[in-house]
Amino acid sequence: MKNQIFASIAAIPFAVGALFAGTGAAEAVAGSLAFSNGADNWFSEVTPGVGDTFDIEFNPYDLNFVTTQNGFFLPEFDGSPVQGVAAYVAEFEYVSSSGSEFTYALTNDLVFAYDNGVSVTWGAGAEFMGMFNGPDSIEFMLAEGQGILAKVDGIEETGFSVIAETLQFSDTAAIGGGTYNAQVDLDVRVPEPTALFGLGVVATGLVASRRKKSS
Repeated sequence: MKNQIFASIAAIPFAVGALFAGTGAAEAVAGSLAFSNGADNWFSEVTPGVGDTFDIEFNPYDLNFVTTQNGFFLPEFDGSPVQGVAAYVAEFEYVSSSGSEFTYALTNDLVFAYDNGVSVTWGAGAEFMGMFNGPDSIEFMLAEGQGILAKVDGIEETGFSVIAETLQFSDTAAIGGGTYNAQVDLDVRVPEPTALFGLGVVATGLVASRRKKSS
């Protein structure tokens, strides 16, 4: 009898795994963080071609504007603009060109770190597609086809994943500095109602089978 009970319990994880593999789980946005601010002048440093590099100092005044902060992004940020977000220098290296577009890759980790312990990181190797918007302006954004690259640390919840990200930055020679905007969205994996119903059926079937064998 005891062996039958253990066998039934041991079967549950395999049944659950097969069930969730077949039905999937629903994605639900459980937290969003959007932020933006300025950067130093870097337009003149970009000359697309083999061996070209440039760097950008984000948040040169140690602050940025948090425009969205909800869900998992606690503890709360202290006002907007947020004081105490780390200034950070990102370094880029030329990768390739296609028509009027060109690609550069980060050569170090770009970390936006806040005093409340939250940080958002794009790691070395992340690629950005750029283009000139006229003779005095340039813009970069995350290149497509890389999957989700952002990493979030310092929030109190676990079991989440980043499901969407934005990081764009631009500079115009006639203006006193560049700008950027960024956003990350998080989710948790929530079993769909049909999966939960199926799990109940599996458990009921195991109990009924055990009772039948013991009678």
